Amino acid sequence: MNILFLMKVFEVGGQEVVTQTLAECFVAHGHNVGIACFNKPNPVMKARCDKRIHFHTLRDFRYSAENVKMLRSILMENDINIVINQWGLPYIPAKVLAKAKIGLNIKTIAIYHNSPDTNARIKEVEIALEEAYNPVKRILLYCKQALFKFVTSRSMRYVYYHSDLYMVLSTSFVEKFKTFTGIRDPKHLVVQTNPVTINTSGYVYSQDNKQKELIYMGRIDYNQKRVVRVIDTWGLLEQQFPDWHLTIVGDGPERANVERHAQELRLKHVHFDGFQKPRPYYERASVLVLTSEYEGFPLVLAECMSFGVVPVVYGSYSAVYDIIKPKENGMIVQSKNDKFDVHEMAKQLTFVMENEQIRNRMAQNAMLTSKRDYSLESIYQSWEKIMDGLMEQK
Repeated sequence: MNILFLMKVFEVGGQEVVTQTLAECFVAHGHNVGIACFNKPNPVMKARCDKRIHFHTLRDFRYSAENVKMLRSILMENDINIVINQWGLPYIPAKVLAKAKIGLNIKTIAIYHNSPDTNARIKEVEIALEEAYNPVKRILLYCKQALFKFVTSRSMRYVYYHSDLYMVLSTSFVEKFKTFTGIRDPKHLVVQTNPVTINTSGYVYSQDNKQKELIYMGRIDYNQKRVVRVIDTWGLLEQQFPDWHLTIVGDGPERANVERHAQELRLKHVHFDGFQKPRPYYERASVLVLTSEYEGFPLVLAECMSFGVVPVVYGSYSAVYDIIKPKENGMIVQSKNDKFDVHEMAKQLTFVMENEQIRNRMAQNAMLTSKRDYSLESIYQSWEKIMDGLMEQK
């Protein structure tokens, strides 16, 4: 089968890592795979990919006759059977693709990598509302919020109706999709989770090799990840657990502010390591902390669990309940009055950190969950069935 991934960009990010992992897996199973980007791919990311994967670059992220012509040429020259549109929002990739494939027997799959009822723009307005007290400003922000939601839902409807399949990452997103888009009977909506993207071969879990270390792994921003909450939580725990330490692995626009906050709290056992290869941290860490305001399907959960790292996660998004069973393979921290509660997060972490036997049991259960539900091979088999079924349709 000839498969093309359609991307807005190919930079350093979760979507790109998932795309690379799936593309290389498809190639390993005998498929021909290409990646088309609206902007020039990051040379470092491109160099990391299997050389059998072909890259194509369009002309900027816009709907234009030139982009339609270029994409159509790619589709025809490579005899593409299926296009996987990794940008289920906004509508631009779907519109270019719909025009480019006219008259061609090509099936299309669009994927939305977040919860269907939110995104960064909508969340920015919500943050502004939390900080606004002027009545006039609040009214304007509510209007802006309503407009963003309307435009987003219409864009999502467009992509759905111009794709053969529309994917979401969790069964819990199906009802959200129906409510948000107004599509009451989405017959070609399917659920497909992401795979573990880190090679776990050769890893053998040993409780003796696990250090008394908490880790945060990912982007450091405010809109989504809210890493400052991790620091605030550690501020309640550091003196109680002097033999434990916290490591922040990652980078982003809020890193300087988060580091400054840690200094203001006079925390001694927290380290900022920047972007690093995650496997060494997963191998040695005991607990992962995630305090995101919203997520789609966070790769870091299934990945850390595959190395026996116990996740303690703020339950602000429905997909986390698909992954974690509290006190079995991790912990989910509930909100208080619809807000993050730093004391509840500290309480849940205290339970995990104090109870070594329970932590060890949860670590082993986490590994079983990750291997059973999110291994690359099991996800590939699911993809294979989806693509074969799609190609059988007339």
